[in-house]
Amino acid sequence: MRASAGLWDLVLLRMFASLPFVPSCSDDTRERTAGGYCPQPTDTGQGRLPAVVTREDADSVTISKGSLSILVWKEPFGWRCAAKERGVVAESYAFGTDHSFFYIREGRTSRLSHYKHWQKISGGAALTYETSEGADAVISLSFHTAQTIRVTADLGATSGSPQLVQDVRLFPEEAIYGLMERIDADQYLSEIEPQEIGSIDRRGEIAPMWILPTIGVYTPFYHSSNGYGLYVDTTLPGEFDVGRSVTDRLRFRFETPQGGEPALSYFLFCGPTHDGILDEYTGLTGRPFIPPPWAFKHFRWRDELSYGRAPLDDHMINAQVAEDVSYYEQLGIPAGNYLFDRPWTPGQEGFAEFAWDPLRLPNAGAMLRSLLERGYHVMTWAGPWAIGTRPWQNGSEATRGDYYAPESNRYIDFTNPAAYQWWKDKVKRFVLENHVHGWKLDRADEDHPSLPSQRYYNGLTGRELHNAYCLSYQRCFFEAMKEAWGDDFVNMARAGWSGSQKYAVLWGGDTRGAVGVFDCRSTDLGLRSVIIAQLNAAFMGFPIWGSDTGGYQEFRDREVFARWLEFSAFCPLMEIGGVGAHAPWDMPTRPRYDSELIAIYRTYAKLHHELAPYTHAHAVMSGLDGRAIVRPLVFDHPDDPVVGSMGDEYCLGKAPLAAPVWQAGARQRRVSIPSGTFLDYRDPHLVITGPQALVADVPLERIPLYVRKGATVFGRFW
Repeated sequence: MRASAGLWDLVLLRMFASLPFVPSCSDDTRERTAGGYCPQPTDTGQGRLPAVVTREDADSVTISKGSLSILVWKEPFGWRCAAKERGVVAESYAFGTDHSFFYIREGRTSRLSHYKHWQKISGGAALTYETSEGADAVISLSFHTAQTIRVTADLGATSGSPQLVQDVRLFPEEAIYGLMERIDADQYLSEIEPQEIGSIDRRGEIAPMWILPTIGVYTPFYHSSNGYGLYVDTTLPGEFDVGRSVTDRLRFRFETPQGGEPALSYFLFCGPTHDGILDEYTGLTGRPFIPPPWAFKHFRWRDELSYGRAPLDDHMINAQVAEDVSYYEQLGIPAGNYLFDRPWTPGQEGFAEFAWDPLRLPNAGAMLRSLLERGYHVMTWAGPWAIGTRPWQNGSEATRGDYYAPESNRYIDFTNPAAYQWWKDKVKRFVLENHVHGWKLDRADEDHPSLPSQRYYNGLTGRELHNAYCLSYQRCFFEAMKEAWGDDFVNMARAGWSGSQKYAVLWGGDTRGAVGVFDCRSTDLGLRSVIIAQLNAAFMGFPIWGSDTGGYQEFRDREVFARWLEFSAFCPLMEIGGVGAHAPWDMPTRPRYDSELIAIYRTYAKLHHELAPYTHAHAVMSGLDGRAIVRPLVFDHPDDPVVGSMGDEYCLGKAPLAAPVWQAGARQRRVSIPSGTFLDYRDPHLVITGPQALVADVPLERIPLYVRKGATVFGRFW
């Protein structure tokens, strides 16, 4: 007898939850320009994988493997990728009639002017061209796996570092997903005054590939609704023009390494599903880091703990920490994880040494014991900084060891092996002595030396290393924690590039629930932007994400806080904190002790904890194949035209469907139910068969929530 889908899901979740984390790539990673890749299975001669077949025609060369083929036009150069069951998946712009590839060196544009010859290489073919500047260029196309094609441009050992440009055709109605978590390309628009712009479809946008604060996660990687993904294998600056300049053309351009050969590689992932694309992409760049189960409980933190003392367990500790713990117990809010943000150490800017500040955090040992005894796990803040001028402080040690990045007296040069080891040892020693099991890895997206004239220890310039800086910073903390705690830790990063998913989970930067400096006007658009940001992150290979609940700056509308709590409960990470108390017993609005908000806070913290085992089981599966946990509806319903650009509904795993309310004052919202059978979470007798649209009542305490029939979630079978 066949088990029901829900019971089989439960069996699989339990089986996967017992598996250890097996990364696909070694930690010899990609912090170099034009970056390297992890080897994948190739033909073994034993018939397990189809062979590569290369065929030449008068005007083209075709490379095939199984059901996938790529036809390469000889002159002018272009390509067309097709799958037998699906037809053309992707092709270079104006295929066969125009130059879809060119490069710019010292202000001059050069093209592949004359085809010379081709030859077989392992897994594919290499075509040689004479360029308009008189040099030879070689374009190689080969199968990396049965579903992935690598394209490499080698312009030869000529002077300078050209900027390479490739055009890809945009088909009518084709949507493009991923590239960056922010909803816009403006550096501070989302962080200062969010606008009601953007969706998960990036078509019509320009996405610069230059990490900017504070919403600092970027990947030169996108998904197409046509059934393919594309990843440019570099950390160098670039840009994606997604039909902004020419409506039916996606153009990407990237700088190339100085004297580097090959100049640039990119990969075509021919899915065909979004999960299949993520499997290929994370097989290349690294499988996502899997935190332990406790990391999926909620986090409590404050941007800056004030001075002041209060008793807890017969010891005088920081008054605000005592307040948080005491109110949680009085109000029946479950213990989760406690995060100490900066300043938490003595000295310059509260981060001058790895020690607790005895003035701000007195009796730190007793405070930590009280937290641990109640079931909290402890995290602390970190930046890539060595500061402090006293002889024993980090800044003085860095000066003596010459550990700084070029022209900096703050940022550590993690490309210097001595500096890297020095910092890793300090981190490891501190966490073992203080039972700290996680770090909030802030910054790495601003101010570190990023000029072409600034050269790091490994010889790369600041411009070459700008996007890669976060990777070595995150890897240092990852290795320190791995050596200290095995798999029992979590690091949470603000900045990210392709590969960051191996080292940390993410939070979404300093998005606001209020804007302005003096009047501090409320905005609900910050919540809107983070809902979309989480869905963007899902396409980018970052399955574990959260945001500052209520916004980083103190909110000015209680509805913003309430709705953000409801949204955060259905994110893999739920972290509550920011400027001000961010606490329902000490609201910036009236009443300050807000009974209705207390009930909402408690309800959704508990719901998030109920989901923790389910979310962790899905994270384990993400660690195996890169699949998304938060699933935009287009992931599982790619043929539904309604959900192609929908940025305010998603499934967590495949069972709960959440439709967050972001508009202050809203008491109803439209919900699109995709194909399948769902039960209303609050009234399981109400059966809803999709696809259909409905209007849900949403009083302040309610988020529209539906559960797929036959699923096992919230501790029960539906």
